[in-house]
Amino acid sequence: MSPSSNSKLVQRTIDLNYINKKRSNSIKWIILNAVFLLIFAYDLSCKCPGYTSMLHYVELVCSGILAANLIQYALSMIPKRATKLPLSRDQQKLLGLSSADLDSSFILTQSECSRIRASDSDGEKWPTSDADLSLSPRTWRASASPPSPPSPTSPSRRAPSPAHSHSPSSLDAVGDHFFADRGSLADYLRHYEERARAESAGEGAGPARAAPPPVYQLASPDAGLGKLEESSPQGSPQVWWRLDLDPQRLTQWNLNLRLWIHVTILERLVHEIRSTDEELARLALCEAGALRGGRVPPARLRALALHVPALAPLLPFLEPFPDQSYVVRRIAELAQGGCLSGYRWDRGGSDWDASKPTDAELVLHVFATYLDGQLAGGGGARPFSAEHVREAGAARRGGPPAVVRVSARPPHYALALGEETLDVGRGRNNLLHTLLLFLAAAARSDPPALARTHLGRAGLNMLWIIGR
Repeated sequence: MSPSSNSKLVQRTIDLNYINKKRSNSIKWIILNAVFLLIFAYDLSCKCPGYTSMLHYVELVCSGILAANLIQYALSMIPKRATKLPLSRDQQKLLGLSSADLDSSFILTQSECSRIRASDSDGEKWPTSDADLSLSPRTWRASASPPSPPSPTSPSRRAPSPAHSHSPSSLDAVGDHFFADRGSLADYLRHYEERARAESAGEGAGPARAAPPPVYQLASPDAGLGKLEESSPQGSPQVWWRLDLDPQRLTQWNLNLRLWIHVTILERLVHEIRSTDEELARLALCEAGALRGGRVPPARLRALALHVPALAPLLPFLEPFPDQSYVVRRIAELAQGGCLSGYRWDRGGSDWDASKPTDAELVLHVFATYLDGQLAGGGGARPFSAEHVREAGAARRGGPPAVVRVSARPPHYALALGEETLDVGRGRNNLLHTLLLFLAAAARSDPPALARTHLGRAGLNMLWIIGR
């Protein structure tokens, strides 16, 4: 499977930043070599005719070296032809690219959100910022401002009306909808509008037309769904203000974190597993597809890692779980669709049961394992997992910020920050919001870093997730 367009854009951005740094470095060396070359050339041109000393030969050799360096750096500045990639304004902002950074390999296109707004047949005004979009249908249909308290009404008006008992909102409250692409979102919106028009037509034809207009008031939260939505921004805003985060931007940051995990960790991990599996089959160390199918025992994997160096970095991702076939398959499923569209926080894939890790456990594990390999440690150490991931009973007071697992089933996490424990509430966003809190807490250091590894574009490139 070829890398997605998101992976190509991220890789092209990394290459572009490297080329820009290399170009500025080449300009400095060109100037330096040109200055010394002119000095030597002037000195050689002023020597006495017929008189030659060893110093002149040294100057000739140095002049030749300087001229060769000058030509080399000049050739390195010639731009190379690359495949053109479409880039929207939203992606340009997300990747932190300015207009001056772009070269001819990028083609500026209209963003996804703009195309969706342009194709809206009813002419509704959609939010102009990606931060207003949410992965939950209940969130993006809700008002941005908090609703006013309900006014007292008579018992007859408080009684539920049959005409309104089957509204589109109540039909959608059965479960969450996951949109993997723009087409599925457009289909959902079309079906929603058709239901709304059909129900409004049915209400107008019935005896309810002569009834007084209904009084809208806050509905009491459902007992089952309320627990799943406790991690919404409105549920605990003081937790976010504690770290100078705006709760109104949580939706965009949630999406940014999902995108970063998908592109930076999951896609690369699936690609490395596939490449290593092919390498093992080529060397006849195991049958083709054995690693991708999770059919190689951990002891056998450790023995094979001595002969295949590419296998050693994959072992920490697979070893902690007894059912490796499920883990490898589930990682591949989460890497499809983009932005963790198949993420199920309290369960897993279609064959999931209580003996297998939930998606929240799996995502936290690959997140921590990836950072273990990126932070300064070495020698087989796991610096991130040892310092920043803990169980509830092992949490140390006054230590560095850490993600604390409060409960395993259902998975629930909190952030240990000094003497405090910050809890974003339980639900499907609990882990992602806890990781956002952790990132904001780590970004408060000067410079923002984890174990001397910068969180910005010079290191882990994670600060853009929270708009820093």
